[in-house]
Amino acid sequence: SINREDRPKNEEALRKVNPRGVVSMDKLKVAVVGCGFVAQKRHIPSFLRLKKNVSLCAVCDLNQDLARSVANRFGIPNVYSDLSKMLSKEKPDVIDVCTPPKVHASVAIEAMESGCHVLLEKPMAPSLSDCDRMIQASRKYGVKLSIVHNQRFYPSFLKAEELVKSGAIGELTGMRVLSLTHREEYMAHENHWVHKLLGGVIGETGPHAVYLSLAFVKNVKNVDVCARKKTDHPWVLYDDYRIELEGENINSSIYVSHASDYTAGEVELFGTDYALKIDIQSMLLTRYKREYLKPTSVALSSLSIAGQIVKGVMSNAFKVMLHKPLLGHDIMIEKFVKSIINDQPVPVTPEEGRETIRVMEMIIRKL
Repeated sequence: SINREDRPKNEEALRKVNPRGVVSMDKLKVAVVGCGFVAQKRHIPSFLRLKKNVSLCAVCDLNQDLARSVANRFGIPNVYSDLSKMLSKEKPDVIDVCTPPKVHASVAIEAMESGCHVLLEKPMAPSLSDCDRMIQASRKYGVKLSIVHNQRFYPSFLKAEELVKSGAIGELTGMRVLSLTHREEYMAHENHWVHKLLGGVIGETGPHAVYLSLAFVKNVKNVDVCARKKTDHPWVLYDDYRIELEGENINSSIYVSHASDYTAGEVELFGTDYALKIDIQSMLLTRYKREYLKPTSVALSSLSIAGQIVKGVMSNAFKVMLHKPLLGHDIMIEKFVKSIINDQPVPVTPEEGRETIRVMEMIIRKL
């Protein structure tokens, strides 16, 4: 790593304060570390959408052939297999970390030592000690650090948070999270890095369910876990999980499974007056209640839900036509870029990332 003083002084060379007092900046130089699936399918396309404010200057991966292929595909000018060399030569403003979790801390800390802001794929790290080291580095070097909790930023989930805060469903009494992943995505691949995580594949998909829960569950004090193995792969520890998070205010019931031939993602929020259902994948939100189990009540509820679904589908279609972001990665990465340009809080704080890992450690201990 290099000393921060050896880099161009961004505050002096790049930043200008307009009459309204908002900090503006020339294009942020962004380098992506790790060129696997999530970088190719989510992060790089999201940054390319922001070409007015962002310049993707380089990619870095230990597999240089992969890095070169990704750079050619997306028109990124520079390729590296060594992080230190990339930091020294490119002097990026932002490092986007898309590596397996075990090296998140080492990559992020070296980048922050070089004066870079860091965006970090979830999970933040395999351990709380790694989280704490990164948080300390962020404070020490005065740079921003944010964790990609992408499903928090689907428009339907953001709307659900607004409805709960406004009291539109009454007092919140509980919630349920469903996450089903096709068994071929991870389970069939013996050498996939998820199988090396503590607790197995739950270390990769579990954080999604946990951070979605933590949007509503306060101060988790206990967890219960029931895990099974349904597939016959010898390298798989478990692939089917039932998890209960006990918070100070409500509980969250989580079902995560990798044992089926299809995918699904849902969040349900139960209030004293109404319930909300969020279909994560189709990005639809419905509010419903059936006061009585009578034909009229059931029929009216069903008609209301059908109408909300039709309205949601049409709204999503218009957003696609107008090129408005719908994916959580797109929305969150745009917010992260704006947080740097305007010197605002990051969309997901490192403390929020740490709390997710604290709960994950509780789950893994129960396993």
